[in-house]
Amino acid sequence: MNAAAAIVIVDYGTGNLNSIKRTLDRMGIGCVISSSASDIVDAGKIILPGVGHFGTAMSKLNSLGLADVLNDEVVTNRKPVLGICLGMEIMAKTSEEGDANGFGWLDARAVRFDISDSDRHKIPHMGWNEISIKKSSRLMEGIDDTAEFYFAHSYYLMLDDPTDLLAETEYGSRFPSAIERENIFGVQFHPEKSHDIGARLLKNFVEM
Repeated sequence: MNAAAAIVIVDYGTGNLNSIKRTLDRMGIGCVISSSASDIVDAGKIILPGVGHFGTAMSKLNSLGLADVLNDEVVTNRKPVLGICLGMEIMAKTSEEGDANGFGWLDARAVRFDISDSDRHKIPHMGWNEISIKKSSRLMEGIDDTAEFYFAHSYYLMLDDPTDLLAETEYGSRFPSAIERENIFGVQFHPEKSHDIGARLLKNFVEM
């Protein structure tokens, strides 16, 4: 990779990589899909995509030798990282999905929706839903407080540090739909499936 400031979309066997790349390509933003440790080290920013199983994802990252590299770049070198859906969930300490530890970048755990009204709220939560922005952030610049994004998930983060909450969404109960802690960003929704508003969020991340 011609490295200096490229965005690396980390390939660890989950879905939606090409959708993210196509969205960035349309905006003229240089990016690569890669499972190379050297590309991650050279990258300007990192995107952790994700559609899949928490335990399987962490096992794959460890088997590829990427977990330690990502820890070094994000925690030690403070490289900006954006987790999308499962990519945000693996930033937590643990999950109810799979017997594996996450990165522990957030004081949080991933839990499955416990929905009492199953006629009204189906699991997985799929479709468009509003977010409610809770603090100022460059990630949300130019995005309305009640903007709608596309969701597809069965798990969400239970935050033990409320200062990490960036936005929340109502689906049976309120859950974190975006987080921010210093150089660490995550969204439970899929910006790559959220048309212009999702492209704006990705552009905001890239231009930080």
